[in-house]
Amino acid sequence: MAYRSKEWDTFHKHARNSIESLNAGIKDEGKEHIEGASRRRVRGFAAAQVFVTVLLTNFNLRKIASFLHDKIVAEADAACGKQPAEKTLRRRDRIWDNPYTKTTAGESVLELQRLDKLSSPLRT
Repeated sequence: MAYRSKEWDTFHKHARNSIESLNAGIKDEGKEHIEGASRRRVRGFAAAQVFVTVLLTNFNLRKIASFLHDKIVAEADAACGKQPAEKTLRRRDRIWDNPYTKTTAGESVLELQRLDKLSSPLRT
């Protein structure tokens, strides 16, 4: 296995998450549902391509509108003096413990649970 730097991992993890999010968005049955053939019932490759292009354009316009809406809301909140909400770290990012590979970040999750140091309880 070739050596991968932390920068390489960070970039490619973000890039992979971005493309998977995009794929999930365009395949969402409640929106474009590009995966479903029922959205483009036409004969021929060119006709199907026109429909796919329209669906992808609609997806892009929706994403742009959502971005602009979020920006306007954030600016309005800032003008009113409202502080932006702090992003909470997911548990897997705060406490990392993998019993299968026996890799931990310090104490194991079970030990932290026993010491009552977890911010959320363990689930089964």
